[in-house]
Amino acid sequence: MTDPVSLVGLSLASVDALIKLGERTAELISDIHAFENVYGGKSLFDQFDPDIQQQIDLFCIELCSILSEGVRLLDNRYGTSKESPSSSFLGLPLVRNHSISSASSQGSSKGRSSPSLPGLLRWSLRDKKRLETIIRTFKDRNYRLKTNIEFWCLASQLGVLPNHLMHLQTDESSRRLGFHKDATLRLHLEVAEEGSDETIESLELLDPSWDLYLKCIKPVDHQGLFAMFTKDGTSYIQENHPYDGDMENIDSRSRDRVESLAKLLHQPKEHVFRILHCVGWRYMAHESSIAFVFEVQPRPDGGSVSLQRLLFETKHRPELGEKFRLAFGLSKCIARMHMVQWLHKSFRSDNILLLPHQIDKDSHDSNLAVNYSEPWVLGFELSRPEPYFSAGQSDFEPKRDIYRHPDRQGQPTDVFKKIHDIYALGVVLLEIGLWEPALKLETNMFSKAKNPHAVQAQLIKHAEKRLEHRVGRRYKDVVLKCLTGDFDVENDTKEDLKLQQAFQQQVVDVIEMAASYV
Repeated sequence: MTDPVSLVGLSLASVDALIKLGERTAELISDIHAFENVYGGKSLFDQFDPDIQQQIDLFCIELCSILSEGVRLLDNRYGTSKESPSSSFLGLPLVRNHSISSASSQGSSKGRSSPSLPGLLRWSLRDKKRLETIIRTFKDRNYRLKTNIEFWCLASQLGVLPNHLMHLQTDESSRRLGFHKDATLRLHLEVAEEGSDETIESLELLDPSWDLYLKCIKPVDHQGLFAMFTKDGTSYIQENHPYDGDMENIDSRSRDRVESLAKLLHQPKEHVFRILHCVGWRYMAHESSIAFVFEVQPRPDGGSVSLQRLLFETKHRPELGEKFRLAFGLSKCIARMHMVQWLHKSFRSDNILLLPHQIDKDSHDSNLAVNYSEPWVLGFELSRPEPYFSAGQSDFEPKRDIYRHPDRQGQPTDVFKKIHDIYALGVVLLEIGLWEPALKLETNMFSKAKNPHAVQAQLIKHAEKRLEHRVGRRYKDVVLKCLTGDFDVENDTKEDLKLQQAFQQQVVDVIEMAASYV
């Protein structure tokens, strides 16, 4: 039999959750309306384009409507308020109305006798599910408002203004919302355009103790040059990059580039970036390679394996939900990098690492499985801040070129663009959907392919004919959008704001919804 006290407790906990969510949302909205010296006496809200302001308005109207419904539901049980929240214009009215609604839910029942226990139970049984639905919806819209405001703060023309970024670094509300980390990363990307960031000490690992751990890594098919080791109780991943320069010393230009990349990878990042924390780098002259060292937290239950190796080893076949969660993590990684104007430029399945996790933590058996929900993206050897001109390489190598946009194969003359990263993601999403490496989608593994557009057409053909049966129509449509670049974007900004919004809505959100239903 259901415990009546527990039911009442659940309903009261729901009241508290609704109030706290309302407070956080009202605080967020009022913050963007506050007048700030950094914007010439105007508010942050005024800095956004009219269409962005309108989107914020619509978010707030919807939030007020949801909150009003929740308050009415609570008020029917706990008291009668003279006023209730309305969908009035934005922040400050929401703050004011929320305090009224809080009072109505807590102390406005003065004129009404205390509800009886049977009445409370009837209310709990009848309306608890509806209230929980309201809270879930409110939480989702609240989260989307927060992420959209951060996106507009960093991905729009505002994101190139140092004063704005420094304000996001130091403002109390911004720090509480977590905006300061991405703002700091964006500032370091700006500095990296000019070379290594001198505000951070060199990350070269000169301590001799590293000599015992850093080593030559033997190539493994379908995987980058990665190795895992444990030092002083902490797990690390070493990633080696070949160096073709002087055998004894690394030249100054290469040193600056390596140092700059290491410092970017060292910066604190939100978990959704799916990028490990870089602790430093070391030039290994005897191996003619440069080693980047990444910390792995928490300590994994076993060794790492690349996504591409798993694709070639057909015995590892994830379930549909695992495919969607893996695809969601990777698409969100690209979206997050692009938000701070960071391009990967070498996004491939052999540069994506997966770690094992214990299925049943209460069991003493070593029952491990690949953790598809937690991919880690490496392989940043060509990754540079977006404005940096990239002439590319003249090599034609199927195992790499198959992930490159047709405009980036051979010897390209244009700068690398966000759409090129999105294309590479599309190839990886195709691999995940079919659970088959892209190289095997042609009889000769594309060894005779010379026309980049013919390679693209072959990938599109496989997506159109085979994906829907494996992972559904919406996933197929997502992959085709990435491979064709057809996001219906016209007259975009310099920062590709419209493309980024379209990518979020037509790729990331679609995959997230699919993952949530499996």
